Amino acid sequence: MTDFRFGRNVKPNDRAAVCWYHPAVLLLAARDVLSSLNQFRNRDERESFPLPMTVIDRSQRQPAAVAVGDEGSEAGDFWFDFIADTGDGGNATYAVARTALADQVVGDAGQVLPRGELLVLGGDLAYPSASSLDYRYRFTELFEAALPDEASYSEAGKALVRGRPFTLAALPQNHDWMDSASTFGRYFLRSKNSRTLLAAEIPQRQSYFCVRLPGGWWLLGLDFAMHDDIDRDQFEQFKNLASAQGLQTEVNGQPVTQRMLPDDRVILLYPEPVWTTPVAGGVYPGGAKRHQLLEGLLQSRIALRLAGDLHHYMRWTSEKDGQLITCGTGGAFTHPTHTRLTTAPIVARNVTNASAIPASAARIVQVGLDDGRTPAQSRPFSKVTGSEYPPIKQSRQLARGNVPALFGSGGGGFWQGNRWFAALLAGLYLVSAGLQLLPFGLLWSALLFAALCLPLGWESRREVSPKWPAWSGTVLALGSGLAHVLCHVAAVSGVRFGLAALPTLTAPLGQAGSALLWPVGLLAGGAVLGTLIFGSYLALMSRLGFLTTNGFSALALPDFKGFLRFCISADGALHGYFVAIDQVPRVWSMNENPQPVWLPTDRSLRSRVHDQFVIRK
Repeated sequence: MTDFRFGRNVKPNDRAAVCWYHPAVLLLAARDVLSSLNQFRNRDERESFPLPMTVIDRSQRQPAAVAVGDEGSEAGDFWFDFIADTGDGGNATYAVARTALADQVVGDAGQVLPRGELLVLGGDLAYPSASSLDYRYRFTELFEAALPDEASYSEAGKALVRGRPFTLAALPQNHDWMDSASTFGRYFLRSKNSRTLLAAEIPQRQSYFCVRLPGGWWLLGLDFAMHDDIDRDQFEQFKNLASAQGLQTEVNGQPVTQRMLPDDRVILLYPEPVWTTPVAGGVYPGGAKRHQLLEGLLQSRIALRLAGDLHHYMRWTSEKDGQLITCGTGGAFTHPTHTRLTTAPIVARNVTNASAIPASAARIVQVGLDDGRTPAQSRPFSKVTGSEYPPIKQSRQLARGNVPALFGSGGGGFWQGNRWFAALLAGLYLVSAGLQLLPFGLLWSALLFAALCLPLGWESRREVSPKWPAWSGTVLALGSGLAHVLCHVAAVSGVRFGLAALPTLTAPLGQAGSALLWPVGLLAGGAVLGTLIFGSYLALMSRLGFLTTNGFSALALPDFKGFLRFCISADGALHGYFVAIDQVPRVWSMNENPQPVWLPTDRSLRSRVHDQFVIRK
């Protein structure tokens, strides 16, 4: 439940993180998901976008006359940034925006990383839903407030970075699609006549995008919407771009043919890390997904697959299949890095689509968790040890914080905080106790808690190894979920019998006091015992390596944030730097200068280079 207040007086620490276990948030998220899925069943909004696809051409290198003269940056280097999963807590999102929009970042080893001329946003820009209020409160105001004091603008009022146009490209994730990407479209696809976000150039007209970069590099942003795949128009546009005929498009109203060359390199930006699903997950023989067909066309040109969605940083590498990076550290609560889903072996393999109707000779590329099948065709990825952020050891330790987190206030007002989930459990305990008085009462009581506990346990079904039998995940989900249910039923029964065994306490209270003690005792027992049981379940399952998505959602961790900064050097190599912010400031004050709007007061805003790599041309 969000108390929307806007403007300079509402500092980042006044913009509390989403309390994911607040009953109102749970209901809102469930309503928006069901509504969005129902709309997509009838109409795919991506089919309404204009064609042809806009190609954002930034392939011309920065002239030496306006090159950065700082040490570590050479004339002709092209810098760009990737940030995903931003708008949750104000402290974390603003800290990332301040660091990314500053003139430069200086690493521990003295590396000077200039600000990117291109900012790529990987989606889930505001939580829990994609309303215009959430976008403004949790995303746009925080990024606008983070702009540096002496920003440079062209005569037309557009932002410049080192004399070059500052460009935005954005990809929606599932939360951005909860309003059919309507709010996302207003910021990134339409209404470009007025000042755009960050005064940047935003050329894209589709929810997917293509950026042509210097040195023969291409960045393709794929939009899955709510369908787990790209749509037909999107596939055809990218297919033409990768073919000899090229993509017929326009630049400044003039017809232009854009095409990839055989030795060009490609960065594929996914809205979710498809490599954390089984390698053949959701694919039937002869029914390849379009994004796998696209990978089959691109083949060895793919140098990097990149995604947000999971709120941590991890990197894998392969000699033949490039690199994989999950980087969703832009401001949302932290996800674990120690779970079975994030530590399982990942492979790539080429297969044919020969059984398709009509017949197809197309080859497809599948990337995902190793299922143990056709090992001769599978090429493994190696996880880069030490790249995990947060580190695996700390990730395991953080799992224990689930118990106190469910009693937390969430840093907001009286009506905010996960503590209202404790109030929900208190009400369920009271209702459950009444159900236990009916015939087959224990069964009715169990069914009540099953509606709450089984959906959470069902997440673990897809986190067992793909090499295990198909039924094992269902057994694990049902077994853990039922154990959770039985603990609550036993707790309700224990509170009932405990209250019944206290006649000496109720006697002095009289008949009215005795009647009042029962509901009060059940409510108190539900709020305390129920929350302890629920938090212990989250902590235990997370510690065992399950519940990657929901295991840390109650914690609302503001720390372990960051973003990726890339540089294409003059020799055509792609240099990647993960800029980490270990601890985010919790208190901010007004700046005397107009920009940036707020300055940290409890601790300095520090960043460091946690991981770096080079992909040679």
